Amino acid sequence: MKKNYFSELKTLLDNSSAPYSGFNVASVVVCKDGRVFKGVNVESAAYPTTICAERNAIFTAIAEGIKKGDIQEVHIGARNAEKQLVTAQPCGSCRQVIAEQSMNDCTVYSYQSETEYSENTIATLLPFAFLGEEL
Repeated sequence: MKKNYFSELKTLLDNSSAPYSGFNVASVVVCKDGRVFKGVNVESAAYPTTICAERNAIFTAIAEGIKKGDIQEVHIGARNAEKQLVTAQPCGSCRQVIAEQSMNDCTVYSYQSETEYSENTIATLLPFAFLGEEL
C-alpha cells in the first residue's frame, strides 16, 4: 500500500446515500499509473438499482479511460446505521467486477480505523474467478 486512504474514505462516507439501510460505504480505486477514483454507495427504493461504492468508483474509472488490468488497489470504508466505523468486505458482485477489471491482480484494503484494516488480494476474496476469457 503506497498510501493510507482512511481519512479520505471517512470524509467520503458523508456523500454516501443510504436512506434505507443506513449503511454508508465509500471506496477509493488506485490505478497502476497513480490515478485515483472515488465512489460511494447509492441506495434506491427499487433495491436492484442500488450501486455499491466499489463498483461506482470502478465504473467512474472506466468512464475516464482506464483499461482492464489498470486497477492496482481498492480501498473501502464503511459506517453502520449507528454511525460507527466498521470493516466491510466487497459483496459478491463487487468482487466479480474487481477481479475482472484488475485481471485478478489487485489488493483490497478494508478499514475500521487508520491503523486497523485488512489487506487481501482479490484472488483470495474470489477464488476461481470467472474473468471472461472463456467466452
